[in-house]
Amino acid sequence: MPVIERMMEAVKQAIESALRVNLLDMLIQIGATIILVLIVKHFFWGRITEFLEKRKEIMNEEMESAKRENIEAQNLKQKREMEYQELKAQTKAYTDSAKERAEQERAQIIQEAKKSASQLMENAKKEIDAEKGKAKTALQDEVLDLATMIAEKIISQEVDESKYQDLVIKDLESSEKS
Repeated sequence: MPVIERMMEAVKQAIESALRVNLLDMLIQIGATIILVLIVKHFFWGRITEFLEKRKEIMNEEMESAKRENIEAQNLKQKREMEYQELKAQTKAYTDSAKERAEQERAQIIQEAKKSASQLMENAKKEIDAEKGKAKTALQDEVLDLATMIAEKIISQEVDESKYQDLVIKDLESSEKS
């Protein structure tokens, strides 16, 4: 046996003992795999790479879309925050304005109440003065009636004029004191 044949036989036995596979079977498998790869490359590789490229583009578009939506969401969040702050400021302005109006109305009501009270006091004073005037007039009428009665008594008793004047003066002084 020539040397090459022995080497082939040794390799064959080594492979069979190591892999427990026949060398011929292994060569057939390798050949079939190479043929399969060539067929796939010739007929399907373009479609596979095209599919993978489309998938890559779709994924990139989705990533870009997600980034845009994230940025849009951040902008919307900032906008809502600003609107919230504006509403908060407006609410504070409205409450402050309402408090100010309420304070003005309170002051106006107090002022009107004081004015009304002062008018009531004036009216009461006028009524009191009128009642005093009526009472004074009534008192003067009574004094005149009393003076007339005294005069009748004096005439009936025939008293002198100085006594009559003393009686009238005393009666007037007593009526002015009361």
